[in-house]
Amino acid sequence: MLRLTAPVLLGLCFASLAGLAACGDNDAEAPEDVGAKLRALDGVTVEEVPTSNAPYHYYVLRFTQPVDHGASGGATFEQRVSLLHVDLDAPMVALTSGYWDYYGDSAYELTQLLGANQISIEHRYFGESRPSPADWAHLTIRQMADDQHRIIGALRTIYRGAFLTTGGSKGGMTATYHRRFYPDDVDGTVPYVAPISFAASDARYTPFVDTLGPPSCRAALRAAATEMLQNRRAALLALAEAQAAEDGHAYTRIPLGPALESAIVSLEWAFWQYYGVNYCTMVPAAGASDADLFAFLDKISPVTDNDDAQIGRFDAYYHQAYAQLGYPDSGAAYLDPYVLYTDADYERALPAGVPAYDGGAAMRDIDAFIQGQGARLLFVYGEWDPWTGGKYTLGGAADSLLLVQPQGTHGARLGRLAEADRALAFARLFAWTGVAPAFPQQRAARAAAAPAVREPRLPPAIARGLRARRLR
Repeated sequence: MLRLTAPVLLGLCFASLAGLAACGDNDAEAPEDVGAKLRALDGVTVEEVPTSNAPYHYYVLRFTQPVDHGASGGATFEQRVSLLHVDLDAPMVALTSGYWDYYGDSAYELTQLLGANQISIEHRYFGESRPSPADWAHLTIRQMADDQHRIIGALRTIYRGAFLTTGGSKGGMTATYHRRFYPDDVDGTVPYVAPISFAASDARYTPFVDTLGPPSCRAALRAAATEMLQNRRAALLALAEAQAAEDGHAYTRIPLGPALESAIVSLEWAFWQYYGVNYCTMVPAAGASDADLFAFLDKISPVTDNDDAQIGRFDAYYHQAYAQLGYPDSGAAYLDPYVLYTDADYERALPAGVPAYDGGAAMRDIDAFIQGQGARLLFVYGEWDPWTGGKYTLGGAADSLLLVQPQGTHGARLGRLAEADRALAFARLFAWTGVAPAFPQQRAARAAAAPAVREPRLPPAIARGLRARRLR
């Protein structure tokens, strides 16, 4: 018989139509008392912010962090953390996107399943959390793990429930790296669609992409991309120029010609990453009009992803990918006969002072830890997501699972797993937290009322820019 502890009751309350109306006494701390506890933390500023995401209270915290955790008394910076508070006894989901804090007061899937509190930790050197001046030498996976360790340690003095780390894509990667350096900080980790790359560039992804989706859809995608580069380049470039003029997109770092070409070369990858098999009927035939081909490209792999604004937002990612993370081979060899631009045309996508690649040492260390000493890890992947070509291997990881959503994209979720796999995942979460996961009935209403949170789309020019540096 399931013992209904306070956290379990909270999870069940979230699953009821009454929400917290029948459970209002669970949180013994008034919101102002929670704020007082937060303000008592050393080196933390606290701002309570209005939110429509009831029953949560939303706080924006800023933690003073060392630029270099290995040097006492050195420079510091402020790291942004968004906190959704619901109950001091509920679990705490520590989320990072791996980029800037674009989750804010939006509850992640894992948070909703567990009726949990949530922190969204902005990655160092992204968004508001960049030291000035930016000393790139301290943008490492270990320094970010140190950031997370200090934040989680501070909040554990306030929150009494189990702690889990999570994140999607680069956020899932970041959560996994943290466990390598601080394996006992939390009770479990749920990385969504998190790849691990062992080279710059890693050739494992290309043959995997060659297997994605129904063959007829894959052939149609490749035919459309080939038509775009072989026969419609001038027409598509004119449409991209008109779009840039109308919407104010600037292309000074990556000129519009290379920006268009890289978007087309990335079309197949972007289709399987963001859209998937349900969109196969949208792929235009090779004989489609210029306008229809451009509209499809603009939806799936927009040229505007390479404009100056987007390129600038990812400077820190470029540094990390080149220094430690590695990245996939760009693939799409079937388009090689029609490619006009060289890698050198993409060099200005990268910040100055990019370091030498570590040869995969950091990622091999992470992989060895997961397979040899990892524990309480729940990896979730999409079957037809290109990044699954770089999925983790559990090896000897204890009390861990790796589950794959059938035909899933980069948006794979626990709730979209096959029923048997979802039951396995929920059993692990219950064992780690003491809370029985449940889908809130209010979830659909909240989702309809709030804009969807979209993962940042990496500019397609990244692979060419990184390759240009590697070939020097």
